[in-house]
Amino acid sequence: MTNKSGKLIVFEGIDGSGKTTQLKRAAAWLLAEGYTVETLREPTNGRYGRRLRESALSGRVSPEEERDLFVQDRTWNVKTNIRPALEAGKIVLLDRYYFSSIAYQGARGLDLADIRARNEAIAIKPDLVLLFDLDPETALQRIERHRGETPNLFEGLEYQRRVRAIFLSLPDPFLVLIDAAPQAEEVWGRVRAEIGKSLGIRPFVRE
Repeated sequence: MTNKSGKLIVFEGIDGSGKTTQLKRAAAWLLAEGYTVETLREPTNGRYGRRLRESALSGRVSPEEERDLFVQDRTWNVKTNIRPALEAGKIVLLDRYYFSSIAYQGARGLDLADIRARNEAIAIKPDLVLLFDLDPETALQRIERHRGETPNLFEGLEYQRRVRAIFLSLPDPFLVLIDAAPQAEEVWGRVRAEIGKSLGIRPFVRE
């Protein structure tokens, strides 16, 4: 789906890759540059999103039910949050989108093309996807060390390896691979450059 006047920038990657940290930094930078910014995440805090978040801790639903819940949650998010923000000319920074559905539900054995088709029927295509790539071992160490959390049911090592492989296979021309292994400051330099290129911001004008 298209029909928008703002810009949709998506932050993707396996859990622990640092995408959420970089999204927050991007939001602060764009606000300082004078843009109107909306930050969103998926799953949402809506009815279907809450069910998905609960399942990560209490026991995952079947792959098919999980796929359908994500489509329902995303349909609500597009209608309620994403499309209105874009039509208002805002820069929407989104933490996860349907590329996560392709990777995470695909890693559970569902057909990748079918997941994509179901989502692209209801989702607005982004202007830019930043895919933060990190080996799962390091990602899990970051979750445990920096967040002080025990990995949830979406974050098992072998599962994350399958998820990462699918992420790296995505062919979309608007997707940019970001090496998430370096220090956050170095990663931010690449993120800022890619967002600046997408929005036509001269590089390094202002922090």
